[in-house]
Amino acid sequence: MVVRELLPADKVSLTITVPGSICQEGFTETVKIMRRDVVGPLKGFRQDKIPLSEIISRVGGQAQFDAAVLETVLIRAMGDVMPVHAARMLPGSEQIATNMPQLMAAFDPAKPLTFQVTYSRLPEVQWSSPYQDIVITLQDSGNIESDQAAADGLIRQYLKQEGQKRVVADRGLARGDGAIINMRIAPKSNPAAPYPGLEKEKFFFDTDADMLDLTDIWSYLGLEKEKFSLDTDADMLDLTDHMLGMLPGEQRSWEFVFPQDWHVDLWRGQTAVADIKLEELFSYILPEFNDEFVAQHYPQFESAADLRQSLVSTTSLERMRDIEDRVKDAILTQVSACVASPIPEALLQAQGEKEFQAKLLDLVQRGVARMEDVERQLTQEGLDAFIESERMGLEERCRYVLAAEAIAEEQGIDVDIEGLEEEVERAKAQCKAEKVDFDPDVYRQETVEKLRYAAVMQWLQQNLKVEVLPWGGEGAAEQAAATQAAQPASV
Repeated sequence: MVVRELLPADKVSLTITVPGSICQEGFTETVKIMRRDVVGPLKGFRQDKIPLSEIISRVGGQAQFDAAVLETVLIRAMGDVMPVHAARMLPGSEQIATNMPQLMAAFDPAKPLTFQVTYSRLPEVQWSSPYQDIVITLQDSGNIESDQAAADGLIRQYLKQEGQKRVVADRGLARGDGAIINMRIAPKSNPAAPYPGLEKEKFFFDTDADMLDLTDIWSYLGLEKEKFSLDTDADMLDLTDHMLGMLPGEQRSWEFVFPQDWHVDLWRGQTAVADIKLEELFSYILPEFNDEFVAQHYPQFESAADLRQSLVSTTSLERMRDIEDRVKDAILTQVSACVASPIPEALLQAQGEKEFQAKLLDLVQRGVARMEDVERQLTQEGLDAFIESERMGLEERCRYVLAAEAIAEEQGIDVDIEGLEEEVERAKAQCKAEKVDFDPDVYRQETVEKLRYAAVMQWLQQNLKVEVLPWGGEGAAEQAAATQAAQPASV
């Protein structure tokens, strides 16, 4: 049971009563952990049969044992209560207000436990303009014709895999060729240290590769990505445009800026230097795309027309997903722009720490960096540098956090936490299997936050005015983005 009371100075008190059954579970869990971690193997006893008296003796007496059980109960209770009943809590402001000696004296694992927690609320949002009046205007990134053209480009990639390469020595590189190249891409500020994964020698580069990341399309169609010799990093950097006309043995260098949607967030906006050497050049002799080709190489499809239609449909679906993501990004930006409230430093620090850790771990998961490299970066100095470099974006997302909490309260948006404990157990089992540390309380709180923000975003998508303009051809998307950026936050 939880009783909530508003206090002066934007503080809140929660009086939490923990059922006796939960206290007993805390006792049992503490005993289990101590048998394993404190006592360990004990001659003459199975681990689950080690006497309680031996455990109490090993931890330093009854008082220390009771304190450990109480700590387990308090941590679990706060992990269950705070994500649900402290939605607008300023990060790091929660503290147990009940006198601890008093709690210790009253604690009995077989009986209910009542204690008080206080925390500071996020400040009330001051709106510079009504978020309800926001109008989102975006331009579609394609149409059925461009989807069909993209599908034809994919089909050409399939044909290349089964076609023949012919060495070219009498002309320069043209779009549609294949090439063996050496690539080295490094920061302009530190050219001696290339970006992880962007220094490669004698790898095959396809100048005709589709400019989209095709991972989702391949997965959807049940095709094997490993069959294709595309290098999506190299392709997304528009190397082909800079390499046109290159002859075997020729080397070129140029500067560029990583785009703002680059998949490694830490590199976005950085100026880099690309050094490319063309080792060998190939043209293709392609087979015919027909039912026989499809039956031999992609038997999961009934015909060439079936494969092509699947590619067109999947490309269209990806385009729709892209529009939805862009709408969400525009909503976040414009709703944030409506917030005039100052950002609490504690919120900025918490948001920065969360994003800093997530970005570094993402590099490990994608094989860009090793865990030991990440651990060296997880320092206060590294966090401070990250916050300073990303301050503008962090402040925008913090303003959205303030806005989302206020909108959820104003519009009565509730979070459905059914199945939350099952999700916590699933994540716990996965981390155990991967030998990764797991804090169920932190995971539970972050999951509830994600659900709340997702519910607010869904409400905004359904209630704000969104206009998607038809595609205007190549270059139209950039023009539309510039137009959207020039619009005021509300209309």
